[in-house]
Amino acid sequence: MLALLLSSCAYRVGSTLDDRPPRTCELGTVENQVFPPRPGLEYQLTRRLKDEMAADRRLRLVAGGGNVRLRVSLVQFEEPTIVKDLDTTASSEILLRASVVMEATGEVPGGKVRRRITTSDGWAPALGESREAALDRLWRDLSRQIIDAASDWAWDEE
Repeated sequence: MLALLLSSCAYRVGSTLDDRPPRTCELGTVENQVFPPRPGLEYQLTRRLKDEMAADRRLRLVAGGGNVRLRVSLVQFEEPTIVKDLDTTASSEILLRASVVMEATGEVPGGKVRRRITTSDGWAPALGESREAALDRLWRDLSRQIIDAASDWAWDEE
């Protein structure tokens, strides 16, 4: 019954509501500019960004010659303690925060355009949730913001 109802309403499953083809996109490893250094974070964010692009389908990764060339830099990462256990002084609640700078360069009918945005996000793991799960959620949310900005067709007119 549900399938019949959805097919009669011309309902489409997908991440874009227009009929534009996906943009081809070149993406290297995220640059880690965090100070003090936190090595390895750039690989986690790069992996998650590529996974989100594959699932989203507005951007299609290519090795070279893409419509959009993305350069992403991780510029801030913080992990402040919100609550400490008074008995052990160990962190019992933390907040993960990160900021990235995304620079997109692309070819459009009027020539070459460039867009630069800075975006930040934070995530506090729920009680019982691991730091790794919270970090994955943070990378997912940042990746989606990057993809939204890079796949937005309105920046062609900027």
